[in-house]
Amino acid sequence: MEERTTGPARMDSDGVTVSAGRSGERIVVTGRVQGVGFRWTAARLARASGITGTVRNRTDGAVEIRAFGDPSSRRRFRAALRRATPGRVDALRVSPLESAETEEEEFGDDFRIVP
Repeated sequence: MEERTTGPARMDSDGVTVSAGRSGERIVVTGRVQGVGFRWTAARLARASGITGTVRNRTDGAVEIRAFGDPSSRRRFRAALRRATPGRVDALRVSPLESAETEEEEFGDDFRIVP
């Protein structure tokens, strides 16, 4: 997947604005993703992709991931989520995290499953 350039900001092939360094995004995964081991698989895929952050179940049946890493690692992670997960992934909704939400220090260099 190639990145598209739109002025000073760059946009990846999923339409997500990316910066040159490590940055964060929220990924909301819908489908049959609760009660099937999805969070554990997402954590394994994140660590293998060099992604830090968290994954948690939402009350609406979706799973929310806060993913931090360089743009190419985040693209690899999203691609892996689409093809190598238990259950059924219907959609990934990806949005950049707001600056107040990007306090990566709380995660250190790990990816965690949170309640």
